Amino acid sequence: MTGWLASLGRHKGLKLLSFFLAVSLWFAVGGEERTETTLNLSLELVNLNSNLMITSEVPPSIQVRVTGPRSIIRSLSQSRQVHTIDLAGVKAGTHSVALGPSTFSFPRGVLVTRVQPNPLTLTLEPTATRLLAIQPSLIGKPPEGFEIKSVKIRPDHVKVHGVASELENLNSISTLPIDLSNLSGPVTLATDLDFKNLHLTLKDQTPILIDLVIAEKIIKRTFSGVQVYASPESARLTPSTISVTLSGPYRRLQELKASELLATVNTENLKPGRHELKVAVQIPNGFKLETVSPASVTARITKSS
Repeated sequence: MTGWLASLGRHKGLKLLSFFLAVSLWFAVGGEERTETTLNLSLELVNLNSNLMITSEVPPSIQVRVTGPRSIIRSLSQSRQVHTIDLAGVKAGTHSVALGPSTFSFPRGVLVTRVQPNPLTLTLEPTATRLLAIQPSLIGKPPEGFEIKSVKIRPDHVKVHGVASELENLNSISTLPIDLSNLSGPVTLATDLDFKNLHLTLKDQTPILIDLVIAEKIIKRTFSGVQVYASPESARLTPSTISVTLSGPYRRLQELKASELLATVNTENLKPGRHELKVAVQIPNGFKLETVSPASVTARITKSS
C-alpha cells in the first residue's frame, strides 16, 4: 500500500499532463456537436461448414443508424465498414441472428439506434454432389426452308454441387434457351446452364458448347403440264404433257420453272404407226428425278410425203 502511494508521487508532471489531455479530449468529444446518419455495412459470413449451403436470401449489406460526435461519424461514413458473422458450429436449419447494438464495434461515443434488417434469418441446408446430363434448350424454328439435322452438346454431363434435397430427383439440367430463328448453317455456340431457382454451382468450370447442324430442307415438288417433244422425227403424242416430280434443296426447287425441264421421246428409225415410247426428262444439276407420270406416251408417226 505504501509503495503504491509512493508511486503516485513519481513523475507528477507527466501524470498531470496525461490527466489534462484525457479531460480535454473528453470535453472535446463530449462537447462536440452530435449528428446522426445511416451507415451501409458490407455483410460477410465466415466459417460456414463446407457441407452446408445458405439457401435463404442474404442481403449484401445492412443499414445501421448511428448517432455520435460529428467528426467520428464523418470518419465512419468515409471508410468502408464491414460486419462479419461467424457461422462456425452452426448446423442445418433456420437460424435468427440478432443484430443488437452490442454486436458492432464502433468508437466510444457512437450509439446504434436502428439496424435493418434485424434479425437476420439464415437457412442452412445439407449439400451433395451429383453428375447430371445436359439437355439443350432450343426455341424457335430455323428460317423457312431450313431444318435441324443434328444437335450435339459438349460435354454431355456436368458435375454440380448444391442442396441435397434439390438434387435428389434431378437427373438432367437444361441450357439457357438457344434461339434458332436466325440460324441457317452449321454453327458452334457457347452457352450456360439454366440453374433457374436451384442452389447449384459447377464443380468444374468447363465451357458448355453446342454443335448445331442446320441445313436447307430437301423437298419434293411436282411440275404438271410439262410439254413432251418428239425427236428427231416428229410425231403426234398422246398425252402431249406429263407430270414430273423432283427432289432438291428447298429454295432452288421453289424457284425452278417447268420450262427449265426438257421431256422428250426418241423417234429415231421408227416406222409409221403407233409406238409406246418412254419419256426421258433432262433436269438441271442439283436435283433428283423422282417420278414421271405417265412414264411413257403413245407416238403416232405418219408416212412422210
